[in-house]
Amino acid sequence: MEHFKLSEFKCPCCGKTEMQQEFLDKIDKARDIAGIPFVITSGFRCPKHNKEVGGKPDSAHTKGLAADIKCTNSRDRFRMIKALLEAGFTRIGVGKDFIHADIDKSKPQEVIWTYYGRH
Repeated sequence: MEHFKLSEFKCPCCGKTEMQQEFLDKIDKARDIAGIPFVITSGFRCPKHNKEVGGKPDSAHTKGLAADIKCTNSRDRFRMIKALLEAGFTRIGVGKDFIHADIDKSKPQEVIWTYYGRH
């Protein structure tokens, strides 16, 4: 990867970094397109950590297919979402201070949702 170290995606609970290569390739490409830093706030999650943070039992994070990226202003949010779409992401969640991106094909595709009111 050009823009990330695998350690940025490690589970804070157990330290595992079981990310899928396809995901890592896409997020690295998106970061390149955006031209701004992507700070990963949540990458791989073991089932224990996923439960602790209120993640869904079948979360893409537990499969190494997702990450949350810190985002605190509308200009960066636009650039990040645009880059994620250009890189091939078809599942994006938007929170107050983060963007979730995943490539979990077992879930609905071509969706963007918000976490407002939940986080």
